[in-house]
Amino acid sequence: MEVQSSTVTISSEEYDLLKKKAKIADDAIIQLHLSLEDLRHARISKF
Repeated sequence: MEVQSSTVTISSEEYDLLKKKAKIADDAIIQLHLSLEDLRHARISKF
C-alpha cells in the first residue's frame, strides 16, 4: 500500500491552537497512565 503525502496550509492561530490541544492531550494521557498505575498498585483511597 502506497502512502501519498500532501501539504496543508493553516493559519498561525490555528497552528497555535492545535499545539495547545496536543499538549493538553499529552498531559491527560500522562495523568491517565499515572492513575492506572495507582489503581494497579492499590494506592487509592475513597473520597
